[in-house]
Amino acid sequence: MQYNSAILEIFAIFKRNFVEYMIVGGTAVAYYGYSRKSTNTKGEIVDKPDLDFWYNPTYSNYFNLINALEELGKDVTKYRDDFSPNPKTSFFKLEFEDYTLDLLPTIKAPLKFSVSFAKKKVAQYDGVDIPFISLDDLIQDKLTTPRQKDIDDIEQLRRLK
Repeated sequence: MQYNSAILEIFAIFKRNFVEYMIVGGTAVAYYGYSRKSTNTKGEIVDKPDLDFWYNPTYSNYFNLINALEELGKDVTKYRDDFSPNPKTSFFKLEFEDYTLDLLPTIKAPLKFSVSFAKKKVAQYDGVDIPFISLDDLIQDKLTTPRQKDIDDIEQLRRLK
């Protein structure tokens, strides 16, 4: 799996800011051996791939995430000014030149972040740790509300298991 320097910088910044997260979705599927193009909700291939990160929705991790986003050059003023943020419902969609970054406080499967995080797989690329949701949890998430691409992903992942 290849990562460009901008994406590696995100991983490094998240680590520097102590953000607890895991890669989920299509990028995690590719990590486990089945690569496909990113698609929109209609199943159409999109120009820019999206990266889905599931972050630990605790208050301390939420503010670590805000610090990381600021270091990435994003304007986080409205998040810092929010007197009662709810990390459990705070979704972020960030557009970058070559990709979209979706930061998710929850995934479809009824999994606790802390339990899944304990089972994560960590890959290293250019000396940077990259945390991925475990294969079993990824399949469970895809089984929860399967779209056609999820069904295809599940079939391929089970073959690779």
